[in-house]
Amino acid sequence: MIEDVERIADELASMQKRMDGVMELSRLTVRLSAQGITALHSKDMKKADSLLTELKASAAKLKKIEKGFEYYSEQAHQEYVEAMALSYVIRKGRLPAMKEIGAEPRAYILGIMDLVGELKREAYDLARKGDYGAAERYYELMRDIYDSTLHIRFANAVLQNFRKKQDVARIQLESVANLITPERRSANAGR
Repeated sequence: MIEDVERIADELASMQKRMDGVMELSRLTVRLSAQGITALHSKDMKKADSLLTELKASAAKLKKIEKGFEYYSEQAHQEYVEAMALSYVIRKGRLPAMKEIGAEPRAYILGIMDLVGELKREAYDLARKGDYGAAERYYELMRDIYDSTLHIRFANAVLQNFRKKQDVARIQLESVANLITPERRSANAGR
């Protein structure tokens, strides 16, 4: 038996086990993010707090074991940023800094771009309730995110799907702008 082959097989088995762990934690992180976002939108803050606490723990565990397998965990980190940022916006009225939520640069910028869709949902809910002032504040934050990232242009290999996320954010921004215009408010008030 060749000695190196056994050692290599043992190393590869260890890598496989770690990769499986990364994939499992990534799925859990994505699931907790989605559940946390749903709880935040429904204003069930007790449930949101519980889910976001679990989410932080899951994301922290993922960071500890993902080295070499970041490809499999990148989406989970983006979802984490999206959920944590939505919590900050709803509770504190502002975006968190990257450092405040312990995010890496690529996950942060991509997660913040995804946040625009969640802000749109909040703006629509507020407008439906007749609170156009609050809806406009969400619109302004959406616009700040979009405007702040407009100059960013990198190859897809460097910042995957960013341009697509910018395009989606622009469409969502236009949608909310149409919703909160004075003419639209007048039409809604007449119903």
